[in-house]
Amino acid sequence: MPNQTLDQILQELEREGFSLCPELLTASELEKIDAFFNAHLGSFIGAKIGLKENKTRDETVRGDYTFWIDPISPPEVFVPLIKFLEDLKEKLNKDFYFGLKQFECHLAFYPTGSFYQLHYDTFEQDSSRQLSFVFYLNSHWEKDWGGELVLFDKEGKILKSISPRPGSFICFLSSEFPHEVRPALFERRSFTGWMHRKIIY
Repeated sequence: MPNQTLDQILQELEREGFSLCPELLTASELEKIDAFFNAHLGSFIGAKIGLKENKTRDETVRGDYTFWIDPISPPEVFVPLIKFLEDLKEKLNKDFYFGLKQFECHLAFYPTGSFYQLHYDTFEQDSSRQLSFVFYLNSHWEKDWGGELVLFDKEGKILKSISPRPGSFICFLSSEFPHEVRPALFERRSFTGWMHRKIIY
């Protein structure tokens, strides 16, 4: 993944607060990730809302299932993604003084028709998340299938509606954008996570 991509991301983050890179992952990379995804679907767990002991599963709010990936010792197929995220983290720290320490990441699986209601990626009790990121993993996606990630401003105006096109990458400032994931006509797959200003593992 070329350095100019990182430069583009930083320029867009500085200008807009979010950045979209179409087709960042190749068809070959998507095929390998898809094989891993299929092999581990039985180990995905229903995602919950809330923090720590207050976490609950509520599919009227959030319907995805997750499989966590260890960034320190990732499966081989995810090494290029982790390397890209490490390079992005270091560049954000060098150019923008973000003070990022670590990031966490997981695979996400949205069954047909599932969604995630409007929310922020930060919490009142914990604001360490600084940058949210998503790689879209479906090998094919038509625009009219739905499943968009929609970013809003703090007054509720839509800023960007992003279709989960194959291999695309989106990142945005976690505390700045309420967002939602809309229902789709087909299952939706992604690799997603957050960069933190604290040590988390």
